[in-house]
Amino acid sequence: MKKRYSELCTCKHCGKSYEGRKNTYTCDDCKDIDQMIFTQIRVYLKKFPNSNAVQIAEALGISANLVLKYIDEGRLCFGRGTFKKL
Repeated sequence: MKKRYSELCTCKHCGKSYEGRKNTYTCDDCKDIDQMIFTQIRVYLKKFPNSNAVQIAEALGISANLVLKYIDEGRLCFGRGTFKKL
């Protein structure tokens, strides 16, 4: 049987301390909220692919820091596109 290593974490949404695995960012109470916000961001980015964190935050009514946290977590990536002269 494998041992599950856990550590004391802080939820990024409510700030509550909880015991969880490394690289977990939300408590059990906030997991659904986190998934809903992340889904909204993904839908917005599909519609407006060149948006920055401030534009996403203003459109969805969340903080830009939350969008940046998703990038830091590795859940959101940004691509490097090519631009052509008109």
